[in-house]
Amino acid sequence: MIQWRFWRRFRIAPHTMLNVSKRGMSISFLSKLLNVTFGRHGVRFSSGLRGTGLSIFKYLKFKK
Repeated sequence: MIQWRFWRRFRIAPHTMLNVSKRGMSISFLSKLLNVTFGRHGVRFSSGLRGTGLSIFKYLKFKK
């Protein structure tokens, strides 16, 4: 069975993106070294070395 994924990203300010998917919305703050995304369930910090395919991320869930 094929599963479809819907996802759009809109620039709302320099280095700031609004991410929209079928499961909800999130906001991302981007820089050359670090990306921070705030979503419904937590915060994701990610960083990568451009052109190498190497990246790392840390996800912190919000407490209920």
